[in-house]
Amino acid sequence: MAKYVKYILYLLFGLGVLLSVLFVSNTENMGMLDTYIYYAYILLGLGIVLAVVLPLISMIQNPKSIKKMLFGILLAVAVVGISYLAASGNPVPVNLSTEPTAFTFKITDTGLILVYILLTVSIVSIVTGSIVNMVKNR
Repeated sequence: MAKYVKYILYLLFGLGVLLSVLFVSNTENMGMLDTYIYYAYILLGLGIVLAVVLPLISMIQNPKSIKKMLFGILLAVAVVGISYLAASGNPVPVNLSTEPTAFTFKITDTGLILVYILLTVSIVSIVTGSIVNMVKNR
């Protein structure tokens, strides 16, 4: 099974490199942009399907992991909820042909705040882990 996964990984990597080279070399042809975007959609869909199916398979094989998975899902929902509640949704003065809706501003603010929270948590985790590791190894 691992051998097939490695070959699929090489195939997807090669296809991505090929599309990138064709995209860069064909700047006049906007049809290549559509191909590149469709490839991104395919990879996104594949990632979503695998992100849903593989944990389900793992839960069936190991029912004790359900509690940990539910905790992780609830934590993720809580962080996104906090980000949504903290988002102001105030319009930003920009010169666009179509004015974004209030919902678009709210979702954009939510995404930015979510990135700030996750970045802060990751930096604090790295620093804390380093400090704990230094103290343990004394």
